[in-house]
This record gives sequence, C-alpha cells and structure tokens, in this order.
Amino acid sequence: MSKVIPIHKKGLKSDIENYRPIANLCSTSKLFEKLILKRILSIEKMNDVDITGKQQHGFKRNKSTTTLSLQIQSLVSRALDEDKHVLMASIDLSAAFDVVNIDLLLERLRIVGLPVDVVELVKVWLTNRSFYVELNDLNSVLHDINSGTIQGSILGPILYALYVAPLFDLTDLSNFADDNFILTFNENKIGAITEMESKLAIITKWLTDSGLKVNQSKTELCHFYRKDTPAVEINVNNTIIKSKDNMNVLGVIFDSKLTWAKHISTQINKSSRALHAIKLIRKYFNKNEILALLTSNFYSILFYNSEVWHLPTLKPPLKQLILSASANALKLSQSRPDAYESFINVHKSCNRALPEQFIVYKHAILLHKLYNNHQPQADWIDINVNQVFNSRNTKFRIIKNNTYMVGNNLLSSRLSILNDKIELNDLNLSLDSFKIKYKKILL
Repeated sequence: MSKVIPIHKKGLKSDIENYRPIANLCSTSKLFEKLILKRILSIEKMNDVDITGKQQHGFKRNKSTTTLSLQIQSLVSRALDEDKHVLMASIDLSAAFDVVNIDLLLERLRIVGLPVDVVELVKVWLTNRSFYVELNDLNSVLHDINSGTIQGSILGPILYALYVAPLFDLTDLSNFADDNFILTFNENKIGAITEMESKLAIITKWLTDSGLKVNQSKTELCHFYRKDTPAVEINVNNTIIKSKDNMNVLGVIFDSKLTWAKHISTQINKSSRALHAIKLIRKYFNKNEILALLTSNFYSILFYNSEVWHLPTLKPPLKQLILSASANALKLSQSRPDAYESFINVHKSCNRALPEQFIVYKHAILLHKLYNNHQPQADWIDINVNQVFNSRNTKFRIIKNNTYMVGNNLLSSRLSILNDKIELNDLNLSLDSFKIKYKKILL
C-alpha cells in the first residue's frame, strides 16, 4: 500500500495537473526490494552482461547524467568536425514509470533470462497493490494499482530499464531512465531529416505498442551544424516538429554550434538565485561556513556537469563571465570586500581554485576515466592514436586532431591541456588516489 502526498509544483493550486504525486512506501518492503535488486545485479555480474543495455545510463553503477551528456557530446562534436549535419530529438513520455504494463514486463523479464524464482517474487510484489491520497490530514478511499513499476520504489528504475531494453535492439538511442535522445548524422540536411523521421517512427510505434504514452507534440528537435543554417522540420506520424537552436540534455544546454554560451548564462543566473539566498543568512555564519555553503549551494549549480561544457577553448568573454561570477560569490565570505580587488586575488585570499585551474583538474579526472573505462569508445581510440610516446617522456602528451573550431569539443583535443602535467604511471592508480594526488598538484 502506498500513501501518496501531492506536492504543488507551479501554477494555480486549484488545478490538479500542477501537483506532483509523491509516494511513501513501507520501509520493510524496501529492504526486501533491496535484496531482490542485489540478486538481479549479482546475476548480471556473474554472466558479465549489461541486462539493461549499454545505451541506458540511468540508475547504474559508473553511469550518470554526466556519462550520457559526454557520450552525446562526443557523437555530435565528432560529426560536426566531419562537416556533417546532426539532428537530435528528445521524446517526451507521460508518467512512463506509472503506465508500464505489468504482464508485458514480467514476460520481458523471463525473456531476458532472469530465474523463475526472481520473476515470481517481482510478480508478487507488483500485483495486488493499492494507494490512497493524504492531503490536509484527510485521506481518500483506497484505489487499486494495476500498472506501473511503483513510484518511489528501489526496484522501479531497473524494472523500467528492463522493460524498454528491447528497444535498443531496433535502433540507436541514448537513454537516462525515461529520457530518450535520438541522433542522426549525414553530409546533407535532407539525409539527416529522412533518417530521423524513420527512426522516430520506429521508436514511437514501439513505445506505443508497449503501452507507453508518447507526447508527440512535446517532442523536441535540435539541428546542429558548424555554420549558421535555417531551422528544419520533420514529419512524424502527421505531426510537424520544427527544430530549435538548442536543447536541454539533463540540465546541460547544447546549442547548435556547441559554443556553450546559452548554458553558461543560464547556469550563472541559476547560481545567482542561490547566491541571493546565502546573502540573506550570511550574518549567521563565519567565513569557513560561508565558503562551505557556497561550495554546496552555488558552485554545485554553476559547475554542474562542467566536464561537458567547461572547455579550455571557451571564448574569452565566456571565461570572464565564469571568473567574475565565481569571484563575486567568494566576496560573501569577506567581512570587508574590496570592490577593486582583482578576481584572481579574491580566489587566492579565499584559498579557492580559479576556474582555469578547475578546468585542468576536471580534465585530469576525465583522462583517468577514459584511460581505464574506455568510454566514450571513439575518444579512447583517439587518445591511443594521437598520444605521443617516446622512451624519454614519462608524462602524458597528445596531439590535437580536430579539423574545425567546433572540434575543440572532442575530448581527445581538449585533453591537450594536460600535456606534460600527468605522469603516465599515475593513470594506473585508483580513481580516489589519483584525485587526491592531482588535487594537490593542480589546484
């Protein structure tokens, strides 16, 4: 049984569509779910397979919004550097977790090869469920739940991922849970459009046949090209979708030329709102406490997924915007801030790394992950092809290999910022040890 509490999101409070239902579940049940999840993951590890598909980045070890964004960036920037047109579509699903067909899910669990006892346990857990709504100390009557993977549950995410995993056998797409991103590449615009229409038709039909609700009117499309180019239109099931010049990918705004200007301005505005809140309470905290507040509530927003967009080759005005935003935040920790103090000195006086130093450190971590995980694979191949080796050089060095300016987004090109800074033997350290060592060296 679930207790559902509606939380107001935005708009009129009298409109039920403006509320998000939050489900509270039995704690004992969650412990049992955890045991089933561990069993499923142990089966996956024992058989050395990825049962939810390599294109799924949601709720998986060593996968995250960052890995998905980096994969998309790698694919898009590589195609742009080859002078291709790129289309990226984002499919919107309504309440995806809540409308999963339970009988079809159980059948797909059997097809995947999960043991009968595990499938039967999941079946018992999913069936004969009910919920009620609590609001202002009043409770609704009980309602049966006949579909879905149970909001707020531990098993819900992996069950949904298993439910949609067969889609990856039909066509290429990149997923984070129920966020779906589809890419097409072609030397000419028409070719990219035709391929995208074909892919979306296949994907939307499969999702609809699986009982999921696709909001075709909310499907977004972005057209990437290294030069200015008019918007394009695609026709999917008699719905016309016009391309935009940017798309939000899990909190990172990809613009059509991968300049990152829109994303940076958006993040500065978002972090500034958090900064205003800290200003209101700063008098209750000492300097070190304010710096801790800034780290967790300001810099976490400003540099969210910075591995993707914080490039060494950002245009100087964008770098200056980041530097000024960072310095102005640090001034909150100063009892008597000097309006004329340079941004660099502000960082030094607060013992905080400059954004330029932060870029280098983040790329060092990216290099370690790329070297050990071989993902994104195309970038791993690039560093093996373009890395400079000789008997006298024990440090990392790579040659930039991009053709056009937009190719500066290629990870293998960006890593040239680390030339002669990283000992090759240190790439064999554990990630935690590597971070500790190079945090001291680079920051």
